Amino acid sequence: MASEATKEHIATVLKWSMVANAVLVALLYCTQALPYDYRQAGMFVIFPIIALLLAQVIGGVAALFMPGIRMMGGSALLTAPVFFVAAALPVLAGAAWGRPLRIKGRQLHPDLKEGSDWTKGERPDASKLDPATRKALATLWLHDAQKEHASVPAFSRLSWMLAAVGAPAELMEWSHRAALEEIEHTRLCFALAAGYGGKSYSVEPMPDLLIGGLDVEADPIVVMASESLSDGCQLEDYNADVAAACALVCEEPATRKVLEQIAREERSHADFSWALLEWLLNRSPEKVLPAIEKTLENLSSFQRPTAVSWDKKPIVALADPVLMQKHGRLPDERWGELWDIRHAETKRRLGALLKVKKAA
Repeated sequence: MASEATKEHIATVLKWSMVANAVLVALLYCTQALPYDYRQAGMFVIFPIIALLLAQVIGGVAALFMPGIRMMGGSALLTAPVFFVAAALPVLAGAAWGRPLRIKGRQLHPDLKEGSDWTKGERPDASKLDPATRKALATLWLHDAQKEHASVPAFSRLSWMLAAVGAPAELMEWSHRAALEEIEHTRLCFALAAGYGGKSYSVEPMPDLLIGGLDVEADPIVVMASESLSDGCQLEDYNADVAAACALVCEEPATRKVLEQIAREERSHADFSWALLEWLLNRSPEKVLPAIEKTLENLSSFQRPTAVSWDKKPIVALADPVLMQKHGRLPDERWGELWDIRHAETKRRLGALLKVKKAA
């Protein structure tokens, strides 16, 4: 039978671990709105969160067998997964090109399986790379292939909305062309991954697309304006920036060629988003102006893609950083710098667009 002192001690541990977890998760989210150099420091908050979660779980299990604090133990065990998910979400975003696919507020991409039906393109020469670096490069290009594949239905969804609001043929054509280019990007990424990893992969079905539908509950004019600014004008222009910077340092011809193509075509996708935003502004300024102002206000806390997602960091940590750069993979610090530059440019360009619109 546990003594009253032991019960009190466990209850204190549970109480303060839950409070500390809540504070640390809040701090982690707050760091996402800070400039890059300070924002990265917040990622290390995840380690004390994990330690506190372990204490919370152990204490919660012990409390379940102690009369008087059983309810507290159950509460601790129920809140532990909530804190874990909340802490993990800001740090799981990883490198990718293309337009994000969102269904019901969460990003989707296909799972992988063995196969070669999506592998098409020149393979890199990986003969001089050590196994750890080859594995890291293959892992990153597979991740990019998944996100590029998801961009295809993302643009198809956009095309559907364009048709719904009677958009001009030029915008419809541009959207469909972007989807076709994303198919090509997917194949090229799978080819690079196969070259580095020595194995071809394909994609699993995505049944959630049938369940979620278009996921357009608000006015499609407002939805397209908001997404064009965040996912197109900011994110795809940023993708082009990163791909171009990676191509400049890449010494492997096959990889550099893919990076240059991605940079060129992602820039075109961003130009499409700017053109669409301008058309929407001219068509429905009373709806679009408030949507733009709200999206711009939230853009500072928009979670930028990182060079490596959290779950892939252990794999990439074993790779040779010099060789990674020679094969077109820049460190996350450079990604952060490019994000801040692009964010400032997006705000400047949008300000100029709104100034012209308001003066008209």
